[in-house]
Amino acid sequence: MTVLGMCAAFVMAGSAFHPPVEPAMTVVIDPGHGGKDPGNLGTGRYKTVEKDITLAVAHKTAAYIESRIPGVRVVMTRKGDTYPTLPDRVRIANEAQADLLLSIHCDSFSKKSALGSSTFVMGLDKSEASLRVAAKENASIYEAEDNRGFDPDDPDTFIALALKQEIYLERSLELAALIQSQFRERVGRKDRGVRQAPYYVTAYANMPSVLVELGFLTNPEEEDFLRSEQGQDYMASALFRAFRTYSEHWFSLESAVQTAPDTAPPSTTEPGKGPDDQAEEAPDTPAWFSILRNDCEGTLCFTVQAASSRTGGPLRERDGHAIPHTRSEKVGGVHKYRTGSSPYYAVACQMRDTLQMNGFPDAFVVAFEGGTRIPLEQAIRKQRN
Repeated sequence: MTVLGMCAAFVMAGSAFHPPVEPAMTVVIDPGHGGKDPGNLGTGRYKTVEKDITLAVAHKTAAYIESRIPGVRVVMTRKGDTYPTLPDRVRIANEAQADLLLSIHCDSFSKKSALGSSTFVMGLDKSEASLRVAAKENASIYEAEDNRGFDPDDPDTFIALALKQEIYLERSLELAALIQSQFRERVGRKDRGVRQAPYYVTAYANMPSVLVELGFLTNPEEEDFLRSEQGQDYMASALFRAFRTYSEHWFSLESAVQTAPDTAPPSTTEPGKGPDDQAEEAPDTPAWFSILRNDCEGTLCFTVQAASSRTGGPLRERDGHAIPHTRSEKVGGVHKYRTGSSPYYAVACQMRDTLQMNGFPDAFVVAFEGGTRIPLEQAIRKQRN
């Protein structure tokens, strides 16, 4: 059960009944396309298409938010390979009375050299580039019966929708800028900027809304990155960090990592000794080592791949201390180092973030079930269920 789920459970205190806690904020995450609508097919080298990547990144983003920010309710417009129409997606967001809509997509172009990430909000910009992307993402609306007469090429319709979204524009633009900053500075993606375009989902949603293009699947290098677990995890982490900053600004939500009560770091103080005595015995041990733990006893485990090396040897931090709870595996002549373990994805993310801040920028979370590595998205779904 998530932290939010535990908060929402009722509590009996004598004869008193405490009603479920209302969420402080609701965010709708919309994985683009799905079902009979695959989205763009990328380079054609793989069976994986846009709908698969958007769903994977959406699940990971939802997992970050639910596990790390109490008080946020996450609603997904689809949780599997289904096909909600564009009106369905908008209806889900509006009926949830959401405070934010985040729609996730992947871009495509006729030239495979095109690359980079961009974020769109509803607005009056009708540049060629904005209309190209909007036409692609709006294509399915013309097949739907309930399209509300949506025609972005009609000046009156377009202006009316843009003015309707004007009340949410400041917040939409702020979140879009935060997302692009994270993509650029934390993930190293080419920044194609924040743009305005007539998207159906952002036009009819009664809330601040953004539509994210993670990258170009028609670019081989970018397609490989977005198909990889590490790439998807990085992009989801960037979306989460942008959302966290946004929620802190507009909703004053607590952003500290939340974990189940039994996952707190074990005490490093021995019986009969105070913290000061313990510190004197090992003054050089980095304090952040306490975040790393090895407490996975079940079949489903999350761990962190911290680094890889061709030379082998102990995994050490910058001052030479051996990283605790480390296991190495030699694959194809390369030693891969995994550090720590936990049955909770959020705890593994905390360990990964700590490692990244302390000299291991390429650290990422991997999952195992019964000792066999499984896709991270599959493990997250198992934990959530």
